[in-house]
Amino acid sequence: MVWITKREIAYYLILKHVFNNSIFNLGEALDILSLFGSKRTAKKIIRLLVSRGLIEKVDTLSYRVNELEPALFQNLKAYIVQRIHRRLKSVGLSSSIILKDHRETLAIRNCSNTLVSTFELLRGIIDIECG
Repeated sequence: MVWITKREIAYYLILKHVFNNSIFNLGEALDILSLFGSKRTAKKIIRLLVSRGLIEKVDTLSYRVNELEPALFQNLKAYIVQRIHRRLKSVGLSSSIILKDHRETLAIRNCSNTLVSTFELLRGIIDIECG
């Protein structure tokens, strides 16, 4: 996973401030963002923001700025699952990551009661199966 750069966050914040949650045209965004860099760079960053879920493509040239927290959550959810999986393996617990209904689920074998109660706190963040 590649982290979001300062430039991407800056462009996102500018678009969020100017357009809030309303639909905007690519040309309007490029006019505003061209004050901070070239139109070519702005177009590239808009494309990156769409791929990262921070901006939603509504139509061929229309976009909408999404809320930051849900987009970051979606981007970091896979990272959180992978980190927990690696940590469990490093302490000798058997676990695997399975794809269930297009969602990553952490499957852990031989869960202790302590581990189950700890993972209960994380159930809203990640999907966990203890077996």
